[in-house]
Amino acid sequence: MFTVSICSLKGGVGKTSVTLGLASAALHQGVNVLVIDLDPQGDATLGLLGEPGATPDVAEVISSVRTETIDRAVRPTPWSEGASSHLDIIPGSHRSSVVDSPAPAPRDVRRLREALDKRTHRYDLVLIDCPPSLNGLTQMALAASDRALVVCEPGFFAVTAADRALKLTAEMREDGLAPRLRPLGLAVNRYRPRSVEHQYRLAELRDLFGDLVLEPVIEERVGLQQAQGGAVPLHRYEGASGKRLTEDFDALLKTVLDSRERS
Repeated sequence: MFTVSICSLKGGVGKTSVTLGLASAALHQGVNVLVIDLDPQGDATLGLLGEPGATPDVAEVISSVRTETIDRAVRPTPWSEGASSHLDIIPGSHRSSVVDSPAPAPRDVRRLREALDKRTHRYDLVLIDCPPSLNGLTQMALAASDRALVVCEPGFFAVTAADRALKLTAEMREDGLAPRLRPLGLAVNRYRPRSVEHQYRLAELRDLFGDLVLEPVIEERVGLQQAQGGAVPLHRYEGASGKRLTEDFDALLKTVLDSRERS
């Protein structure tokens, strides 16, 4: 089981959109995937189930690290119907915000990792949709992960936010809280190629972070929001921008899966 945290220091960068795009690509390619919605807003849950999650949810998993708890929390998604593989979710909950401390104790940071170690379900890939901060919930996700995928947008605050997220990844590994964790890179999202500002900021990110800026850059396209609004996988969306979006997320998923071979 290969676990990837999808995180960001700030909101509004499309972190959940990237999570759902990768989940759609994984399902389309026959990869068995689990999404963990660790964001108290629960947007990934709404996108995958078409409704808010019910208990047991991720808050209960964190508070009660037992095999039966995590097994009961896992729910199949409608996206899996008719697919050769399955896509499940541990739903998000506003109740998880109670443990989102800016300075969590080490034993709390390890709780999600301990919960996943007790699961009986089997998955090829686990995607953790983190809150838009680097507080306790995101640190729990990173401690349970093999890779950290940082989502950013080509804006003025992107450099500082991306740098802080990458530094946290390194710090947690060095402190022994996330022994398996490596940075996967920066996924630049909501890029507008005709915007001079976006062109400048993308070049700035590439100058500063080099190969950590992943390809492809995900352009801002209405199809992504329309697919999510209809609670359908991107790979079943029939709008005009669907083909380009599915190609981009297929390529990004390949980068994610190829990183398993990296030490």
